Amino acid sequence: MNAPAPSAGAQVAEIERRLKWRLLPTLSFAAFLVLLLAMAVVSLTMRPRHPLGLPDDPDARAAAAVLAGRVSTGTDALRWRAAVLGGEPAPHAATATMLALVTITRPALEAAHRRHRNDPRSLAALAALDLAANEYAGAASRYRGACELAPHYGEARLGAGVALALAADHTPEPWQSRTLRLQAVAQFAMVDSLDTEYPLALYDRALVLADVGRTTEGAFYAARYLAREPGGPHAEALRAAFAMR
Repeated sequence: MNAPAPSAGAQVAEIERRLKWRLLPTLSFAAFLVLLLAMAVVSLTMRPRHPLGLPDDPDARAAAAVLAGRVSTGTDALRWRAAVLGGEPAPHAATATMLALVTITRPALEAAHRRHRNDPRSLAALAALDLAANEYAGAASRYRGACELAPHYGEARLGAGVALALAADHTPEPWQSRTLRLQAVAQFAMVDSLDTEYPLALYDRALVLADVGRTTEGAFYAARYLAREPGGPHAEALRAAFAMR
C-alpha cells in the first residue's frame, strides 16, 4: 500500500523547518563577510606607525642630553642616525671618552626601557649605544626587536641594516659575510620613502649592493640618491665610491 500523501499543512511545516535550519549558517557566513570587509577597510585607512625621537621619559631625555653631538661611530662609509645621539653621528671610531659616555648613560636608558617595554624607541636607543660601542650583534638584535614592535620604524630599519653590514665586515667566512650583507640590504629596502632615514637607506643600500657584487643594482640606487641630493660631500663620496668600482 502506498503511504498517504502529507497534508498541505505538514508540507508547509517541513519547508519552514528547513528554512530555519539553513538560516543560522547563512547568517554566520554573512557575518564573516562583514568582518572581512571591516578588516579590509581598517587596513586601507589606518596609517602605519612611524616612531620618531625618544620615549617621553626623564632618563631617556637626560641620556640624550649627555650624548647628543658628542659620540662618533666607525661605520665604514655607511650612514645612519639615532635620536639618542642627536641625529647622524660623525663617521669616525669612538674615542675612549666617547665610549665612557656610552657606558655612563646606558643604565638610564635601560631604566627607561623597563618602563616603556612596548615603545620601540627605548629599544632603538639601547641599540644605538651597542652600535657606538661596536657591539654589532647586540645592536642588530635590538634594532630588529624594535622593528617587530613597529615595522615602519625608519630609524630601527636603518640601524639594523648598518649593524648587519658592519657585522659582515668582521665575519671571516665569506658565505656568512655575504648573507649578513644581503640581510642588511633587505633592512634598507624596508625604510619607507616618507621617513627621514630614507635617503640614508638609499645611500647605504647602494654601497652594500656593490660590496656583494651587484654593482649595476647598486648604481641604480646610487642614482636615486643623487637625484634627491645631488650636492654635498655625501654625494661626492658616493660618486667616488662607484667610480672606483
